[in-house]
Amino acid sequence: MTTAVKPAKPRKRASPKLGRPRTGEAGPGPTELAKIALELFAEKHFASVSIRDIGRAANVNSSMLYYYFKDKEALFRAAIEISIDEAFQLFEKFYNSDQHLNAVDAIEEWFDVHVTLNKQLRNVIKISIDCKGAIGVAETEEPIQRFYRHENEILQKLIREGMRDGIFQKVDPFVVATMISTALDGVLARSFFLRDFDLPRTVEEFKDSLWRHLGYTGPRRRRPRASGKNVNGQRHAQRAQ
Repeated sequence: MTTAVKPAKPRKRASPKLGRPRTGEAGPGPTELAKIALELFAEKHFASVSIRDIGRAANVNSSMLYYYFKDKEALFRAAIEISIDEAFQLFEKFYNSDQHLNAVDAIEEWFDVHVTLNKQLRNVIKISIDCKGAIGVAETEEPIQRFYRHENEILQKLIREGMRDGIFQKVDPFVVATMISTALDGVLARSFFLRDFDLPRTVEEFKDSLWRHLGYTGPRRRRPRASGKNVNGQRHAQRAQ
């Protein structure tokens, strides 16, 4: 699902230019810039990162960012939205491909998305906490709320399908969906602070507990990946690449 010497006279910012930079100004596009900004916000906190810092990290003149973003808050919002959209696009790529046998299969895919995109999603969580209540970024709560609403709707739908098909026992879909979402947030947050945290294995252990809670005892398409050591989810779902 906060934290600057104040200038003597704030300078009024001109509106951002539309379109891509001219040929001689080629460089990263808005998506690449937003992803770079997301990592920088997560590493150094939103309040301490300037547009100049982001331009330096992207190896471009900071003025290029104003071709795409009005200000730092707009860039922050774009970074959040890109990460959220990427998560749902990756999930729907497989969820809509008729490769799923049942609700269990589809829920496992949602877990795999979190493992695959663990870095982006945990950065979203961290900077969302950092910016909670910050002046000028309150509007960024909307895409985060949209993410949780959409996630809950998807999970509730799958849980109801499982109950309808007789593979899940009767539960409150909203409560279980919220439990799944909250657990995934905790796993991602922990992986941010502990370098040796085994994210994929922890996710697999949670799935085992979830299936027991739902009374599911049938087959599962994927088992825990056993090759190599996991550090912060670096060994992720290969078929998603």
